[in-house]
Parts: sequence; C-alpha cells; structure tokens
Amino acid sequence: MPEVVDPKFKENVYSTVCYGCGFGCGVYMRELETQAVQTGTACGAPMLNIDYRKASPVNQGKLCRFGVNLANSYCPAVSSIAGKAASAEEAAAKAAEALKNADASEIALLSVGGTTNEEHLALMKIGEKLGVPVNTGMTGLFKDIGKLHAYTGRGTTYDDVETAKKIYLFVDPYVSYPLLIRRLVHAKEKGAEIVSFGLKELAIATANVTVEPGTSLYDVKEFAPDEDTVIVSDLTPYTYAKQLAELVEMAGGKSKLLFMRPFMNATGAGYLSKHTKQQSFDDIVSKMETGDLKVLVCLDSDLIDLCLNENLKESFKNLEHAIVIASRDTTACAAADIVIATEPFYKKKGSVMNAEGRLIQTTAAAGDTPLTGFNVLSGILEALGGSALDFEAISAEAAEMLGASADEYKVTVPEKKSASEIKKISDGLPDLKATFSDFSQPESFVSKAGGDGENGDAVKHVYLMNPFIWNGMIDNDNYIEISRGQVRTSALLKGYTADVTCACGEVTKTTRFKVSPMADGYVLSLRKQPFAKAPVTDVTIRHTPTKPDEPEIVKECNVPQS
Repeated sequence: MPEVVDPKFKENVYSTVCYGCGFGCGVYMRELETQAVQTGTACGAPMLNIDYRKASPVNQGKLCRFGVNLANSYCPAVSSIAGKAASAEEAAAKAAEALKNADASEIALLSVGGTTNEEHLALMKIGEKLGVPVNTGMTGLFKDIGKLHAYTGRGTTYDDVETAKKIYLFVDPYVSYPLLIRRLVHAKEKGAEIVSFGLKELAIATANVTVEPGTSLYDVKEFAPDEDTVIVSDLTPYTYAKQLAELVEMAGGKSKLLFMRPFMNATGAGYLSKHTKQQSFDDIVSKMETGDLKVLVCLDSDLIDLCLNENLKESFKNLEHAIVIASRDTTACAAADIVIATEPFYKKKGSVMNAEGRLIQTTAAAGDTPLTGFNVLSGILEALGGSALDFEAISAEAAEMLGASADEYKVTVPEKKSASEIKKISDGLPDLKATFSDFSQPESFVSKAGGDGENGDAVKHVYLMNPFIWNGMIDNDNYIEISRGQVRTSALLKGYTADVTCACGEVTKTTRFKVSPMADGYVLSLRKQPFAKAPVTDVTIRHTPTKPDEPEIVKECNVPQS
C-alpha cells in the first residue's frame, strides 16, 4: 500500500490519441499530480486514468480493450548514458557527439510512426543535416511494389465502410483493429455483403473464402471487386508484396481501398518520408550484424520488438552507439547505451494522421504541454550545426507536406487514379517461398499423413503482426491458433500446451493454443515467436510431453471446443 504523506493534488486533463494502432481513437487522459510522497507505485508512473472522448469523430468515445487499459501501459523511460542515470540534456549531448563522429554511411535513423508528425519531421531535419534518411520500416515493401505504393495511401474513410454495399476483408479486425468492427456491424445492418479472404473464418463476414499464403488473387474467383466494393487490408513491414500488387492491379482503378497501419502515426510518418531513399528493417539489421552500422537512433520505435530476429539484442552490441529517444520504457531502452526520455505521449502537443488520412491534433485540455521530445531533437540539431526549430513553424510545414486540414472532422482523400494508369507488375515479383525462404530442413522434418503426435506434424506458421505491443505487461494473447482438425492430427488436449519447433530444429517453444475456425495445416500467432524466422515459416507441432504425475496423452482425444 503506497504511503501517503500529504493528500493534496491537482488533476491535468490531456486530449490525446491512443497509441495502440493506426486507427486513431481519441481519448482524454487524466493525470493526477499529487503533492504526497508515494512509495510502491509501479514503474514510477504518475496516477493515470482515461476518460472517453465522445466528440472524437473516429471512435465516438468507444475504445477497445487496449484503449480501456491505456493508463496502465505508460511505464516511463529513464534517461541514461551507459546504464547510468543522466538528464535528458546530458543524454542528448552525448547523442549529438556520437552522430558528429560517425560518417553518414554508418548512421541509421528509425521512426515508424510512434510519435507526432512534428517530432518525426524534427528527426528528418537532423537527417538532412547528416545526409541520411529517416527510415519508416515500409521501404522494403514499397521498393518491391514500385509506383503501385501510391495507391496504398489515403484511399477512403471509415464512413465509406459503413455505407459500402460490398466489403472485402484481408485483415482480422477482431484482433488487430477492434474499432473497425463497429463500422462493419453498421454496414452489415444496412445490408452490406462482407467477404473475408484468408486462413481464418470471421464471424462478421457473410462469406469466408480460404486464401492460403502465396495464393494468387487472380486465381480466386470470389475476388471480383467493382465500383461498389470497399477493400480493407493490412499494410505492415511484413505484408506479402506480390499479393498486395495483385490487389491494387485488380481493384485500384475501380474499388475504394482502405489500408490499415499497425502504428499510431504510420500514415503520417510514411507521407512525410515518402520521397526519401530509405532502408528496410532487413537492411538495417544486416548492417548491424556485419558491424557496418555504427550509430542507430530510434525515435519511439522499438526495433527489437518489431523484427523477427531473436538475436537482435546481441546485434545491438555491435553498435558503437544505440540511441533510443522514448516516451515510454521499451525493450530497446534496455539494450541502448544512450536513452533520452521524453514526456509521455499523452502530454505531447502536435498531430498524428490515422489510417483514413484524418489529421488529429493532440494537445492539453488543461495545463501546458512540455514539448520535451521536440526540444531534445531541436537541441541535437543545433549541436550538429543546424538552426533551432520553431514548433509552430514545423507544425505548419508538416500539415502542408501531408496535404491535410488541421480540422480533425475533415478528411482529405486524394483523387482516385484510373485503372488505365495502373501497370501490372505482380508477375515479376518473387513468390512467397522465394521471399520468405523455408530455411534448411532436417530429413526428419516431413509431414506425416494422419500424424502420430510424437515426432510432430509439419505445418506452416503465419505471423499476423498485431499492432498492440504491451511492453512490460502480462500478455494474454501469447498463444498460437490452430484448426480443429490440426488439434486432432497433432494429438493435442484441451488444457495442455503444445511444443512448436522451427524447421531447422534449433528452437522449440512450449505454448498455449486456441482452436479457431481456420484452414488445416497452419499455425497462426499474434506475437513474435522464437521459432519463426520469417512471416511464413515451416514448423513442427506436437503435444508437450507429459510429466510422470500426468495422464498419458492418447491419440483418440477429444477435440477442445475453444
């Protein structure tokens, strides 16, 4: 129980955006500034609570379970140098010194959309001074699909989803973008046809079409988009480029496209940096592993959590300086030698752009915002020989670059391109196997017809990148999903766990499993798994060996119901 010496307090209320995903839900954050001396407060965070922002045009006061628990996810970062506590100014000075002493080819800047447009643009100003771009993590995908990436931007609005006659889903909104479900329910009530394409059946859909990874959309007869169709797809660093190109080729000139992003301000960051020559995650990690990268700067972007690479913490040791500028504690903070802590996001003044292209202002409803993060970036730029940044000027420049109204109740959707302008390039893109190699497999790695549950059955693991990364929190979503038939084949029992082994046989993880209505022969996960070295990989799955005091698992088991 915290010890309270003085009960006096004051409350600050901030109008902000939930950082869970790119949907852009508005919320009020109530911060209790107590004059009491408290002990035992988790993470040293202030007392926080949420209030529902009914006026938000995006979510109208509704929140998903991440948003409802938003106050519990703010664990503040602590500024440090080489593991020792330091002030933000001292850490920023050390970061500027590290950047001064490195060549442009030895520096990488990363900002995937975890902060405001103003801070992202401030980092871009630093990049311009250094002669390096700010990487957003999407470059590898956009490089593959070429000019077609122009069609994956702001295509349509959430309101268009509600009024659509036909909706094609290429994303599971239940787990990735829960507030999208409300829009789909309204559309369905108005008579919309909702068709889901993928491995898993969705309850909201009027029809479910199984589309396995690597399947060409040109071979899926149910995929017949027209001018009455709204297509909702995911757009992440791990999106399969060839299928994305096919989707744009077949639908971009006639249907409305809505691409959901996993990061809060991924749309804004992507537009601000779209004309820069960037590196992909793989490019950055490869240079880290070889030692060619000397200085890495991450702005509210946790490369360790984002990359499917279990050795990334070790790769951080190859850097001369890993600089993390963070508004909350993350995995990368522990691996960095320079941590610059900024104000929590709910205190940041500025703007973010959600998936539909709505520019949403974040500002204090009561009290002043500190602009700590923006001023840190401005200070680094000055130390590098640049001019100090003016917040209002940067804010206006960002709005102009984004081509959006500062009024969050207005959405500027670019004019739709005609089908004749879309060139077919998908035939020249690598297929899934060539893109996500299966890695070397031992001879014992073979699929057993019927499966015996002992040596394991060969299946495909598919990583469904979930935008909700609960840093330092208990994660109840850390399980795999498999089909009812696969449970029977692999001799799994309800209440037990499963052992999943990567194709190379080097990594085995014991994990919980959930039975879902989905295609046999696949394992789905919402979390990064140590046995997955790519978004689609071969694994073996078997029941976890029983302990001496547990009953023997037999093949003729009952299939779990949930």
